[in-house]
Amino acid sequence: MTSRPARRWSLARRLTRRALVLAAFGWLATVALSLIALNHELEEMFDEELQALVETTILSLDATSEAPIPRSWGVGTADGERLLRVFPAAGPAPLAPWPALSGNGFFDSQGWRILRRETDEAVIEIAHSKAWRHEEMIEAASALLVLIVPLGLLLLWGLRRLTARATAPVSRLAQSVAARRPDDLSPVDPDGLPDELRPLAVSVSAYLARIDTLRRSERDFIANAAHELRTPLAAIRARLDLSGDSDAKAAITGIDALTRRVERLLQLSRLEAGVGIGKGPADLVRLLRLLRDEMAPRDTASILFDDGDLETFTVAVDPDALAILLRNLMENAREHGDGTMTLRLTPRGKLSIGNPVAGPAPLAFSRFSAGAGSNGQGLGLSIVQAMSRAMGIGLDFESAEGFVTVTLDFAGLAVRSDHAT
Repeated sequence: MTSRPARRWSLARRLTRRALVLAAFGWLATVALSLIALNHELEEMFDEELQALVETTILSLDATSEAPIPRSWGVGTADGERLLRVFPAAGPAPLAPWPALSGNGFFDSQGWRILRRETDEAVIEIAHSKAWRHEEMIEAASALLVLIVPLGLLLLWGLRRLTARATAPVSRLAQSVAARRPDDLSPVDPDGLPDELRPLAVSVSAYLARIDTLRRSERDFIANAAHELRTPLAAIRARLDLSGDSDAKAAITGIDALTRRVERLLQLSRLEAGVGIGKGPADLVRLLRLLRDEMAPRDTASILFDDGDLETFTVAVDPDALAILLRNLMENAREHGDGTMTLRLTPRGKLSIGNPVAGPAPLAFSRFSAGAGSNGQGLGLSIVQAMSRAMGIGLDFESAEGFVTVTLDFAGLAVRSDHAT
C-alpha cells in the first residue's frame, strides 16, 4: 500500500491568510457593533426630539389663555415624515394616520413612532414616520462606512505587508537552500535570520561541514590508493611482459584491466576535486583520431570514424579531460558492444558513439553500479556523466533494437569549425 505524498504548503501564505481572515472578521464585527450602536443612539436622539417638541408645545399652550383649537402641522418636509397635532381633550380626536390612542407615552403604530401627552385642556401627539427614521439611519450608516471601509482596506493591506516582511527571512532561507548546487557544501549564512531560525541554519551548516569532511576523506583515500597502486601495477606488468611464461603473458590482460580501474578511480577523485577541468581549447577531430588509432589494435572489431568532412573542430574544453571522457565512452562501448563501433561527428558539433549489443543493454549511471555481464566496477558512465556536466557538454543515451548510441553535443562549446577543402 503506497502512502499519499504529503501536501505542500507555504508558511508565509498560511500565516498571511489566517491573519487577514482574523483581521477581516474583527473589522466586520466592529462595523456591525458600530451600526447597532449608531441605530440605538439615533433612536434615542429622535425620541428626545419628540419630547422637546412636546414640551415646547405645552409651554406655548400654557402661555395662551384661550382654549386650544384643533390643528395639525407637518413638521419638516411636506410629505408627512413628521407630524404634530393638537386637539381639545374633551372633544373627539381628529383623523390621523394611526388609530386613536389613550394614555401618555411612546407608541408604535402603523409605521409611526408617536409621543402622546395630555394636559387639562388639550392632547398633543407628535409622530415620526419609521420609514423616515430608517432612511436617516441608512444615510448615517453610509457616511460611517464611507469613512471606515478605506481604513479597513488600508489595515488589511498593511497587515499583509507586515506579514510578508515578517516571513521574508524564512523565504530567503528557503530560496538560498533551493538555489544551491548539489556539490555546494558551504555553510548557511545565519545573518539576518530571526532567533527561531538561527539554530536551524547552524545545524544545517554543521551537517554540511561533516558531509564535506567525509567526502574529502573519501576522495583523498581513493586518490591516494589509486596513486599508490599505479607504480606497483606498472612494475608488475613490466616483469610479466619480460617473462616468457605463457601464464605470465595471459596475466597481462588482467593487469591492464586493473590498471584501467585504478585510472578511473584517480579520474573520479580528480573530477570531484575540480582538478583538470579547464577551458581548452581542444581539437575534437584530432582527439578522436588519436583514440581510434590507440584502441584499434586491441579491438577484435573495427572502429569506424565518420568525421563529417571536418579537418578540425575546436572546442573550449580541456583536452586531457575531454580525452578521458571520450576514452571512457569508447571503452564502455568496446566492452559491451558486439560489432563495429561507429563514431560520427556532424558539422554542428554533435558526436555520436554507437555500437550493436547482444540482448538488453541497461545503462548504469550510479557509481559502482555495473551492468549485467560487465567486468568493470561501474565507474565509466558515472565518470562520463559527471565530467560532461562539469564541462557543459550535452549528453544523451539511447538504446533501441539492439543498438546503443551515446550523443555528445559540443555546439555550445565550439570555437572554430573548418571544413575540408
